[in-house]
Amino acid sequence: MNKHLGLIIAILMLLALLNNSYFFMGILKLNMPKWLAFNACSLSIIIYLLCFFIYQITKMEYFLAIPLLPLYYYGTMGLFIMPWNASNIPAHITHFLITVNVLWIIYTQLKDHNFASLGKGLLIGMIIFVPIFAIIQSYTQLHKKEFMTLLQNL
Repeated sequence: MNKHLGLIIAILMLLALLNNSYFFMGILKLNMPKWLAFNACSLSIIIYLLCFFIYQITKMEYFLAIPLLPLYYYGTMGLFIMPWNASNIPAHITHFLITVNVLWIIYTQLKDHNFASLGKGLLIGMIIFVPIFAIIQSYTQLHKKEFMTLLQNL
């Protein structure tokens, strides 16, 4: 049951990713780097799907924990940072799916007492993603006005 739930969540996150890519690249006409900077949730979903796929092949459980930091930072925290209004409902659905996934990963790691896998994955995630977060945050702050103009012109 737990493995099926993980697969269902991964499929739902893939669908959210496709929706996000359509909005940012199709409607707003952003290129891929700008899409991933202005919608870092999508980047965290891509990272998760890649790690989930590698885990399915290798069965190395620390791959499930590697994307925890970006999922939590850009997904779960989005529930608290973004305003709750009608225009943000699609984004909050994605944030909710990401949060369910974060909880599933933690549950999966802890139910089998995979503390070493959880620690190793979190450490790898921090080493890789903290510098990436800094780059994304710097870029979005420098180009915030451009992005807000795009959203207002919808």
